[in-house]
Amino acid sequence: MFKHSPLMLLIGSALIAGQVSAASIDFRHEYRGSSERHSSRVKINESIGDLYFSGELKFNGENGKFMEDLKNNGWEFDWGYRFRLNDNWTLQPGMPIEGRTGGMTYKPQVRLTYAFDQVEGLTLSGRYRHDFKTYSNGDSTEKRHRVTGNVGYRMNDWQFGLEMNYYKAEGYELYDGKDTNYENNISIRYRPGAWSPYVEFGDVSYSRPENEGGDKRELRSRVGITYSF
Repeated sequence: MFKHSPLMLLIGSALIAGQVSAASIDFRHEYRGSSERHSSRVKINESIGDLYFSGELKFNGENGKFMEDLKNNGWEFDWGYRFRLNDNWTLQPGMPIEGRTGGMTYKPQVRLTYAFDQVEGLTLSGRYRHDFKTYSNGDSTEKRHRVTGNVGYRMNDWQFGLEMNYYKAEGYELYDGKDTNYENNISIRYRPGAWSPYVEFGDVSYSRPENEGGDKRELRSRVGITYSF
């Protein structure tokens, strides 16, 4: 069943796209510098008024090589609703669901965004997410809390973003022998029209055995392009 889910997800999203008020398709490739691993994903985003949803297919090469012997690396479906409280505040609950070979992850979340009147194009937002990672082999569900802060600024055709994430696990290690972890990301996007290229650079963790020095940090570089229709 897992083999067919990503295909059905993409086909279903594409069929719905003809009936929505806004839609886009996005391709993104990433490279992790120290672990030397490549991965990619294709994502379709759609919305009907304030209701939004998306379907995502992930893939990578054998042993993380660049576009070599590509294989399925999971899928994700996301949906949510934007409650526009007033001209400045937006409340956005949602539920991303991720599928992978070994199980599923459910990610209920809520985001609150503030758009400034004083500085056109400047937004601040905060998000809380609670991850429930299940395993098809019957292993215990792993639970993780995630708090995210975002700063966004748009100037003409340019968009700039800063994202900071803090993770807290329930009863298991995340990074360097601790149950906490963090991740920071900056992004730059150019949006002159329907086509919108972007780059991202992130400070992320990666796991290594103790005899190889233990967990470390690495640079995650991403490049992508979005087409809006």
